[in-house]
Amino acid sequence: MQQSFMSAFYKNFLGKSPEWYKLAIIAFLVINPILFFVISPYIAGQALVVEFIFTLAMALKCYPLQPGGLLAIEAVFIGMTSPDQVMHEMVINIEVILLLIFMVAGIYFMKSLLLFLFTKIVTNVRSKTLVSLLFCFSGAFLSAFLDALTVIAVIISVAVGFYSVYHKVASGKEPEHDHDHSHDNQMPDYNRNDLREFRGYLRNLLMHAAVGTALGGVCTIVGEPQNLIIGQQVKLGIH
Repeated sequence: MQQSFMSAFYKNFLGKSPEWYKLAIIAFLVINPILFFVISPYIAGQALVVEFIFTLAMALKCYPLQPGGLLAIEAVFIGMTSPDQVMHEMVINIEVILLLIFMVAGIYFMKSLLLFLFTKIVTNVRSKTLVSLLFCFSGAFLSAFLDALTVIAVIISVAVGFYSVYHKVASGKEPEHDHDHSHDNQMPDYNRNDLREFRGYLRNLLMHAAVGTALGGVCTIVGEPQNLIIGQQVKLGIH
């Protein structure tokens, strides 16, 4: 069966990213001109910043170069900025751009290794206190050299993976069966308390990891992009 051009284009849009992610990026591209021309250029600019942060946070779902590039190109087309201004900002912030490229690309290709690392911590360490501390220190170490948003995104994906497995087992399903862990309809009553405790345990791990990534990001000049900007202005470690 032959596909139409639009159908094939949409299917290949942003590669193998989830359907909801593709629709979100399309919605951003439609909403931005409306915000800019109808409501306020200031609000449109703030929305664009939030959308860029969203693409970075969802780096595990889709490599952020494509959606971020589409948003940037649209900003130029609708007059939010000019090509000359873009070139000027690139020249004076080339260090920050290269840092972002390294951090996001590096953690994207290290995703499997990081998932393995955090999985081993959860499965091999029996002390809840020690697991929380390891998540905190691991998040701090990684975010000192890599992007904090994508580090926490990896940790969230680990937590969701463990929760989905636990939820399936607690629901009495076999490994080969399909299961939706977002609903508790098929959960026996005697397992609901254990499930709530496990959710609390995972939230505890995520909070410790979030604190660790926040601390690690301020420890080095390359921990966060803004660190490099500040360091460049005060001549801190920049030669």
